[in-house]
Amino acid sequence: MLKKLGIALLVVLMVVALALGWLWMRLTALPDWYEDGDLVAEDGSPRVDREWVEVPRARRPKDASGAVYELRNPHLRPELGGGAGPLAPAIKASRAIYDDAQIEAGAVVNLEDADLEQLAPAERERFDRIVDAFPALTGRDVYIGVEGGVRTSEGTAGLGPDAQLRVGDTRYDLAKAASRMGVSEAELRRDLEAELRRLGVSAPPAP
Repeated sequence: MLKKLGIALLVVLMVVALALGWLWMRLTALPDWYEDGDLVAEDGSPRVDREWVEVPRARRPKDASGAVYELRNPHLRPELGGGAGPLAPAIKASRAIYDDAQIEAGAVVNLEDADLEQLAPAERERFDRIVDAFPALTGRDVYIGVEGGVRTSEGTAGLGPDAQLRVGDTRYDLAKAASRMGVSEAELRRDLEAELRRLGVSAPPAP
């Protein structure tokens, strides 16, 4: 009986370990565009788009029904400070894509490279909440983004009702993500839309 119990416990532990490993791989997965070389110019510097650029057909998602647009490394645009600021060292690359009237925008970051001493108290509190809610973000390059962005009636970039926060290859609805961070969904939505503006993600091309 004890032997059978021991074997059963070992099986359970193996299943849990495999599940945690699978979850960890999803949380730390990097997007394909980060390694495909398209974000790097011929001279080795980051490629920076000032306006939305149409993606060549060969690089569009297979399920794309029409034109697809992108912004490569918008956080490095000169009018946004060219990557200056306490969080700038943490951002390795950023990209926004506009496909089928939906916006996805995000960045590959390593939060350990942020200059935390230069953060204002409110920014540091927000930073600490994010790290506490998603500990997988520390110590490595990780993708953080938002999906479900839309063109608002005012012609700016905002978040639609079904927007999600993406960490690695794992997606969270805003209510769940806000709960993990100890803030309201409205506050998280407001912060994410502010981050879209900070990254320089303006309104996508009008249809």
